[in-house]
Parts: sequence; C-alpha cells; structure tokens
Amino acid sequence: MITGIDLSEKNGEVEWDDFGFGDVNFAFIKATEAIDSVDRNFQRNLQQALQRDIIVGAYHWLHPRLHVGQQADLFIKIVKEFNGLLPPVVCLETHRTNLDEMEKNVLVFLDHIEKAINIKPIIYTSDQYWKTYLPEAKWGCDYLLWLDKPGTIWPTQLWPWAGWTFWQYSYQARLPGIPTTLGLNYFNGTKSELMKMVIQ
Repeated sequence: MITGIDLSEKNGEVEWDDFGFGDVNFAFIKATEAIDSVDRNFQRNLQQALQRDIIVGAYHWLHPRLHVGQQADLFIKIVKEFNGLLPPVVCLETHRTNLDEMEKNVLVFLDHIEKAINIKPIIYTSDQYWKTYLPEAKWGCDYLLWLDKPGTIWPTQLWPWAGWTFWQYSYQARLPGIPTTLGLNYFNGTKSELMKMVIQ
C-alpha cells in the first residue's frame, strides 16, 4: 500500500515550498460542491501538486437534493482537463435526499460524468452513509470505492464491494506547509498500479 492526502480550501493555503512530501504519493483535491461552489484553492493546489510529480485526482461533493446534471457540468467545467489525473471522485457524505430520489440522482451524476469523459468515477463514502441512504444500490460495485473509515483497524467489507481501492484512515494528520489537519489515505496497491489508473 502507498499513502496520500486529500485537500480542500478548508485546509487553508498550502505553502508548497515547505510541504513535507514524506510518503505522500497521491492527492485528491476538491474542485467543486453543489451547483455553484468552486473550491478557491483547487487550481493552485492542482498545479503545485502536479509540478511536484504527485499523482492527483479531483473530487466533487455531491448534494443529491440539488440538480445533479448542473453539478456534473460545474465539475467538468472547473476541472477542464482530466487527462493526466486519476479518475474523478464523487463524495457521498453528509448531504442526502429521500430514498426514492437518492439512488436515481447519484446514478444520474455518475452517468453524466462517465459519458462526458469516458471514465467511471470513484465513489467516496462511509459504511454508515451507504447503508443508510443507498441500501439497495447493488450497482455500487461497478465503481471503485474510496472508503471513509478513520481508524487503525483494517475496514470490514462494505456491500456490494468486495474490497476498497482507497481508504481514508485519518482526518487528523499534520504535515509541514499545511495550516490545518487533513485526511490521510491508503491506496490498496503499488505506485505503478496507481499510475496505471491515471487517465491518458
């Protein structure tokens, strides 16, 4: 396994010259949220990470109650160029709608992204969120899983996945150059395997 981080504007402005790379091999960076929210640090963090040969991916924080087509369009517009990045991520946490709309709306968002860039997105979620709001979504295993499960114990299987690809195991990491605590993640594979995931 190899380690990486996730960043958003909530982490403040990263002093990349002071940034302690250590074992950071990849970074997921927030691009957008809802229908009109753009992370003010996205472009800077993206470019600075790429310049340092960190493998990078972009994510969107989905609000399933809002128009998911507009959210997908915003995400695609802001990221612009997906080649050279990891597959895009949809974050399913905190925000929700009723169960009748939930599964339909998440699928619409995923399909919209896939049709636009010809790559299946990655799903970021927790076991509690998925079991509560998408309990019948057997199609989830068609997408790679980034599991939100802080702790030191290897996560148990989350239906319908056989395992996870990324695991966010901490929210409380501190690294030089980053003003606040941030997320630490594992990739369940080697660096060469992660490189093969980068969109060409």
